[in-house]
Amino acid sequence: MTDTSASARRPVATEANQGVDFDDILQAQVVMLGNKLGLSLLRRALAPNNLSIREWRVIAIMFLFGPSMARQISEQTALDPAHVSRTIHQLKKRGIVTFHENPNDRRQLIVDLTAEGTRLAREMLPQVSETANSIRNIFTDAEFAQLISYLQRANDHVDTMLSGEPARPDRYCSRALSEGR
Repeated sequence: MTDTSASARRPVATEANQGVDFDDILQAQVVMLGNKLGLSLLRRALAPNNLSIREWRVIAIMFLFGPSMARQISEQTALDPAHVSRTIHQLKKRGIVTFHENPNDRRQLIVDLTAEGTRLAREMLPQVSETANSIRNIFTDAEFAQLISYLQRANDHVDTMLSGEPARPDRYCSRALSEGR
């Protein structure tokens, strides 16, 4: 039987790819880990509760941070605002979230979890934590703290890079982000 794990696969070096190893590309590693964790979470907790990964991310943000505006949810989840808008409307139809007017600006809506949304978040959090803890357990406490520190430093750096770039709210960027490109 052939080993198909990521560590066993090696690309064929050609003149075109100059021997670059796909597994050495940081974005590839981060995206693959995120996708695999998401798939595990989907199989273990989300699918039985008829939730998508995106819906869970929105629910989790509101559960952890309280009522929020769609823009805040978008920023905290790093999801495209249009996807957040569609997701919160889907969750509203299912009775998981509700909308309230912002008393400071009547043009804005505040999204909040309903009692059903809060119940669902409380019920799912242990299952989500179990998946996260299975990763945490392969590291010592010091290694895990270092990993989190590295990831936070990388996220902060990318935030700085993005703040210096002009926003491109065109259709391609939104679609590319949602598709993980």
